[in-house]
Amino acid sequence: MFGLLQPDKVKVGQRIKEIKESMNLSFTELGNRLGVKKPTISSYVQGYALAPENVINQLSSISGKPVGWFYFGEIEEYIADYLRLKGQNRIVQEHPKVVKAIKEEFYTGEFKNPAWENEVGYPCEEFMDDYFYELQQEVIKEEIKKMVRDHIKNLPIADELSRQRKDEAVTVITNGIIEYMDVAGEFNYEKKDDMIKLVKQEVDKYDFFANSNFENKYLIGNLINILSDNQQTVHLLNHLSEELTGRTFTGLFGGEELVETVQMLRPALIKLYGEVSGNQVENWFGK
Repeated sequence: MFGLLQPDKVKVGQRIKEIKESMNLSFTELGNRLGVKKPTISSYVQGYALAPENVINQLSSISGKPVGWFYFGEIEEYIADYLRLKGQNRIVQEHPKVVKAIKEEFYTGEFKNPAWENEVGYPCEEFMDDYFYELQQEVIKEEIKKMVRDHIKNLPIADELSRQRKDEAVTVITNGIIEYMDVAGEFNYEKKDDMIKLVKQEVDKYDFFANSNFENKYLIGNLINILSDNQQTVHLLNHLSEELTGRTFTGLFGGEELVETVQMLRPALIKLYGEVSGNQVENWFGK
């Protein structure tokens, strides 16, 4: 009936006691309602034995509490206990939003997702594993971005760098680290100390005074690279002009202003580049 996470007999007993006291029932009275003797109920409450499924189902009926609650507590507690059992203590402690997100994904509006419900009405372990993998990558990216920004802030050259330069560096370094971790299969928030070392290493070797080269297999990276260079920007505008008007754009006689205006898109593109994944960008275009 249960997966990797097993009910704690003592905690189950405490929850039965909570229901018993909330209904102001003696052991004998509760036993009579459940069809079991007082010593048996007492053994469940004391945590000496795990109440069987039929007793839990009856308790659920008379109390209105979900079956899963008797075995594992509130759904957030159940999710957190499962993640801890899988060795994910640090992310549960530092990012409680992960637990909340798994719960919200399990519920669609006011209803459970029946495809992922286990026998006690809580999200099955396969569902938690799959969704946690996605969430962990988002959390790691967010954490690395913060680490990179903080490390740049403490560099001796920090005051010489413009806000735009810093933002660009954060995006490039963060995405480079994420791509490395993806290829190496090293997405594990518990290895935060290793991430800190990797961030320091990548920030220290980064050239803040050179134009960064973004991944150009997607349009967004190509555009960022093109807009960092005046001549390439003119070439792009000429291509657009010929396509849209049939006339050549030279970039002269005031055309420089158009070049500068178009290049103002670059910071926004860099920001977008840092916020979307490669899979998302892949879906923007046809095969």
